Amino acid sequence: MPPDWELSGWITDLYGNSAFLDELMKVLASNYFAPKVVVLIGLFIWFGTRGSVHRERNQKVIVGVAVGTMLGFLIAESLCLFQDHVGDFWTRPYDNERIPQAYEAMNALYFPLSDSSFPSNAMCGLAAIAAGIGYATRRAAVVIWVLVILWALGRMYVGVHYPIDIAGGILIGCAAAFVGRKLALAFDPAVTSLLRCARRFYLA
Repeated sequence: MPPDWELSGWITDLYGNSAFLDELMKVLASNYFAPKVVVLIGLFIWFGTRGSVHRERNQKVIVGVAVGTMLGFLIAESLCLFQDHVGDFWTRPYDNERIPQAYEAMNALYFPLSDSSFPSNAMCGLAAIAAGIGYATRRAAVVIWVLVILWALGRMYVGVHYPIDIAGGILIGCAAAFVGRKLALAFDPAVTSLLRCARRFYLA
């Protein structure tokens, strides 16, 4: 059992007190709201940056973000596979008998998940994007970090993650973003060639 299970219980205990809050958290916890907004932001940075030099710089950052995000998911998935062999570090909040309200929240607002609770794959991916985008534009990074916080609150509220799952995913995502940035810089000639090829098909 994670050390912060009581905090998770306090968060999920808010379920049922306000129909408006329940519906809001249902939207925030979903796999559609935050990811779609992030995709739109990424597309705007990729295509909407003014000036060819500035645009290419930002596109190279996006390539690094993509590499970092994939690396983050790879690390998170490796941890999940490891737990499949040795056993999960802990059950999800909605399976925790000490937090019965978490099951009620999940059953009403979300759905059961088959993978391990730690780390949060969702937070890993979104944190990698937020940290990586910061190399291109701080304003967009701030918006995405706000989405990270909202998505994290939503997923804890509906009982699918403990705070430690969220923190672990964010740390892995940030580390992966840093590595992705370094790899993009190390292979800059290849990234430049990739962007030139993409421009021929009006993809960059």
